[in-house]
Amino acid sequence: DQRAYIHPKQWYQRRVRGRKEADQFLESDPPKRKKKAKRRANRAALEQKRQEIEMESFKEFASTVTADYLAEMCRSKNDCEIPSKASNGRRLIWVSLWLASFVYAWYNIALSIGVYMSKPTATKLNFYEANSDGVPFPTVTICNFNKFNKSYFDTDDLNTKKGQLKDFLKITTPIWGHKEELDSESWDTKYGQIVQSSMKDVLQTATHTLEGTIEFCKFSGKPCQPSQSNGGRIENMEIKDVDPTAAFDTVFTEHGLCYTFNKAGNLTMARTGALYGLSLRLHVAQDDYFETQDVAGFKVLLHNSYEPPMIEEYGFALRPGSETYVRIRLQKLRFLSPDKSFNLLKSYSLLRTPERNKKLKPFVRDTPRPLGYCDPFLETQFNTNYTISVCVMQHRAKNMYLKCGCIAFYMDRVDIVATPGRKPNICNLKEERTCADKVLEDIALGTLFIDGEKVPEPDCPSPCVYTTYTYTISQSEYPSSAVKEKVVE
Repeated sequence: DQRAYIHPKQWYQRRVRGRKEADQFLESDPPKRKKKAKRRANRAALEQKRQEIEMESFKEFASTVTADYLAEMCRSKNDCEIPSKASNGRRLIWVSLWLASFVYAWYNIALSIGVYMSKPTATKLNFYEANSDGVPFPTVTICNFNKFNKSYFDTDDLNTKKGQLKDFLKITTPIWGHKEELDSESWDTKYGQIVQSSMKDVLQTATHTLEGTIEFCKFSGKPCQPSQSNGGRIENMEIKDVDPTAAFDTVFTEHGLCYTFNKAGNLTMARTGALYGLSLRLHVAQDDYFETQDVAGFKVLLHNSYEPPMIEEYGFALRPGSETYVRIRLQKLRFLSPDKSFNLLKSYSLLRTPERNKKLKPFVRDTPRPLGYCDPFLETQFNTNYTISVCVMQHRAKNMYLKCGCIAFYMDRVDIVATPGRKPNICNLKEERTCADKVLEDIALGTLFIDGEKVPEPDCPSPCVYTTYTYTISQSEYPSSAVKEKVVE
């Protein structure tokens, strides 16, 4: 295809001819079309006039307003009728400053809105001087990492109870994070003498003794008194040369058989410092550790006397051959409800059911913990001094009983098994290894199903008033090299 060449003169003539034809068309057009064209022209003129008036108003405002940046932005000879002249660079600087301040202002507004929508909480700290009776001393639970003594299992004969128990523990006790799976058919044939025994029975006979664990005990600068002593302040007691183990009680935890100091929770401290606290010398007996035990030392938990010791989750470790200092700080937390009258409703249901929950005011029902879930009647509902540890342990015990028909040995407590007149059975070794351990693992992973339905996470409200103990740990080598050399000599 060849494009036709048009001479510029011809192109100009065609353009002039087109304009003449358009003018002739408008002149020969009916009056109605002329009126529409006229109205369109009038509207365009009015719109242009409106824009000019708005621009004049803005120029007048910019030249008289006290905000200097507006005047500087349009300060020129033609725009704002200001005598002085300004370069485009100066105007650009002022425009940039205005845009930056605009963005910064909106950024702070958005940040403030985000903080407000996150519903932040304010913490108020009140410091009070301790009275003459002092502050409550925590209950101290101590567990040896080793649950079973090697010296107890003096035989490998599978025809004896000790031999079967030793072989069973070697197979089922985790080592380096792994444990072997036991064939269920071997229970009655290979472990017939221990199949009905519980872990509680085994720990009572095969674990470290209290006398072999506690070698020295001092509290508030004086020898420890028996745990059944009456009275709060130990300074007022009659000091006797007593056995250091007399101040301890036995308690079963997930970590085995442990020992507790101040189980009744009646001891207080009126002074601070290492000399007025609890001083212990513990014997780890590492040469008597069971062959599958890979960690040496003790695990310690500071807690309230009225809550179960969840030492696996919250305890801290003590290494052998060291002197450890633990600085304790008591904190009393008081949680408030957004509805002030909520704490005064004596007729409020003790059990938070979905139907009752729907009747609550929206800002009480939908407010996240701890503000929206502080219930002053939790102690009555749980039939004990309520803590989150009690709630979690009851949740585990309930689902373990529904799944296995029994509970773990350390759950056999008054505050955990709170059903009057009904005491569930303690799992034997077979039930504990084949069912109970699997239930605890599934609860931790959130994959537990009972009767085809998934078990939800425990709904454990925060108590309205709760006492907790925080701690800071420091360690040094014990004994020193000089003492070691002296002992060798």
